Amino acid sequence: MKKKLFSLFFCSVLIFLGSIQADAVYYEPETDDAQIIYMISLDNGAVICDVNSTMRCAPASITKIVTAILTIEKCSDFDQVITAPSYCIRLLDGTNSSTAGILVGEQLTVRQLLYCMMVNSANDAANVLADFIGGGDIDTFVEQMNAFVRLLGCENTHFENAHGLDSENHYTTARDLALIYSYCLKNSMFCEICGTFTSEIPPTNMYTSTRYLRNMNSLLNPGIKDYYCEYAKTGKTGTTDNAGRCLISSASYDGYNYLSVVMNAKFYDCDDDGVEENMAFMVSKQLYEWAYKNLRIREVANPSVYVGETTVRLAKDFDYVSLVPEASVSALVPLGVSADNVMYEIYDDQTQFTVDAPVQKGQVLGKAAVKYAGETIAEVNLVAAFDVQRSSLKYIGDVILKTVNTTAFKAAAAILFLVILPGFIILFVVMPAKRRNKRNAVRMVNVKELENRKRK
Repeated sequence: MKKKLFSLFFCSVLIFLGSIQADAVYYEPETDDAQIIYMISLDNGAVICDVNSTMRCAPASITKIVTAILTIEKCSDFDQVITAPSYCIRLLDGTNSSTAGILVGEQLTVRQLLYCMMVNSANDAANVLADFIGGGDIDTFVEQMNAFVRLLGCENTHFENAHGLDSENHYTTARDLALIYSYCLKNSMFCEICGTFTSEIPPTNMYTSTRYLRNMNSLLNPGIKDYYCEYAKTGKTGTTDNAGRCLISSASYDGYNYLSVVMNAKFYDCDDDGVEENMAFMVSKQLYEWAYKNLRIREVANPSVYVGETTVRLAKDFDYVSLVPEASVSALVPLGVSADNVMYEIYDDQTQFTVDAPVQKGQVLGKAAVKYAGETIAEVNLVAAFDVQRSSLKYIGDVILKTVNTTAFKAAAAILFLVILPGFIILFVVMPAKRRNKRNAVRMVNVKELENRKRK
């Protein structure tokens, strides 16, 4: 079949005309081949593509990633043999769902059941493992599944079974799945199983021949040119009437690691060659190929870049200090983007725009967002670019001015005015006046005495 040429606006060639004219690290494909598309960098968490990532959807067999990681973490012996209970097999009667043909009473190891479940997407294996880890009760295991995802921070995920067949209250979101899968990928055994293309189950107590398993994730299949992706490392598929075609996967190349979630993708003859294509594979492959062709980790901020300035009071030589990034910052950006191609948006509520001297070089005075094409790609502390000394004379004057303006000083002044000032008036105005009046009265008495003596 011919390879369909996708119309993804984020796959356009980056054009540089003086300044960069390109889309940000966040992209939205122009395609309706999948209802939900979500891609992140596993290296720094950057969102590469987001289409309806918080929309609730049926997870189908992607549910099995939770069944697998819980089994791996809770099982101490992967070579322990489990006998398949009857009810685990009978629960799937009439569902026409994917199985490994496990028979009631068949004995398989935990490891073999994990490969059956993850490589061949076997629902019967999922039930047997759920029963085993749940202590003989699948419902108990499902409760453990829900508790586990809640601990991871998944707010829109709820399971009702261990295999993923459609159920009314069995749902998730692409963002929650990415959170779960990111956790799972830290486990080496999980990655080994999910990255296995073919596996074998040797004869058991119920089978005389070997069963051959092939991974349902066609990104790993070099025999299907349109689906095969050289970068793909792991994955889990899912398909139900309600979920459509689904795929969660990871890819790695040249030190860059990505995770992709495609849900409710179409299955149709997209290129009119008479063969129907699974668009979950097609979209995932295109995402990875674009990312590895166009994105790189680049330095987007360094301490030599002037970002802004802060006014400095009481300074000796300068009345300002330049603000620069505290340290070099790297981010995942399109090819060609560097520290010269980004903008800074200072956070007003986290930045001091006026400070008192002295200021030391490297002193944190604020914070800013590093932006490219309108999107925040990093955050950085802003620090003083140089020392600013304090003026002693300005400082003393400021202390005096601040003292005069204090409540204590004003209260003291009021006391002075209301208490001391009246005393001052009495002491230096009223009392002298009384003494003068007394002296004048004495003089008048003396004058009268002299006049009386003269008359005699």
